[in-house]
Amino acid sequence: MKNEKSKPQILLLHGWGLRAQVYKGLVNLLKEKGHSVYSLDLPGFGSEPLVHNNMVLDDYIVFVRRFVEKRKLVKPIIVGHSFGGRVAIKYTWKYPDEVSKLILTGVPIIRHTSLTKKIAFFAAVFGGKVLKTFPEKIRHNFRKMLYTIIGEWDYYNAGKLQQVFKNIIGEDLIQYAQNVHVPTLLIWGADDRLTPASDVKKIKKYMPHAQSFVIANVGHKFPYTDPQLFFKAMRSML
Repeated sequence: MKNEKSKPQILLLHGWGLRAQVYKGLVNLLKEKGHSVYSLDLPGFGSEPLVHNNMVLDDYIVFVRRFVEKRKLVKPIIVGHSFGGRVAIKYTWKYPDEVSKLILTGVPIIRHTSLTKKIAFFAAVFGGKVLKTFPEKIRHNFRKMLYTIIGEWDYYNAGKLQQVFKNIIGEDLIQYAQNVHVPTLLIWGADDRLTPASDVKKIKKYMPHAQSFVIANVGHKFPYTDPQLFFKAMRSML
């Protein structure tokens, strides 16, 4: 194994509802190649409690900054998946000289407001009133279907973090993304239903310097369900 000091440090930021442990496979692959790898639980997930019940994106930036300073990381490569990518983008925008490279996957940078989602949202509100007379199981299945169509299943499943979730998704990432100039790699699953692969071309309008890979036959979760495939895609940036 090569000396770890000769390899870039890597910081992994997980998606919503996940924890650091899901990236065990990817961490092991990176360590085998001599990288120092850091994967942390973000507040509200895994073993890390919320800092407070009304956290916003800036609170997560502060949390990551303290983590970086405590462990004395020097210009790491930041890998951000989904929600973790939101944190990674704004962190890099705020501390451009403290990040060497940025790898983003399945990050909801582009906002989608389709007719289907508008109809489904109306049905969710209207249906909630109509379905009061139905058994809880029917109401649960109905709400699950609607929030899945709307693309906000994370919100429905957020529990005590619903307010935090609303705060996070309410912040427009484009204003930060278009001012991020470090080398950037976009890795997307072609079958991603939460953040469709068609977003990649749109994102590159705001980040024209970014390289990109769209991986066939995988979806939103592939960075941790198929770490070998994700590692292969990210190697060009390492």
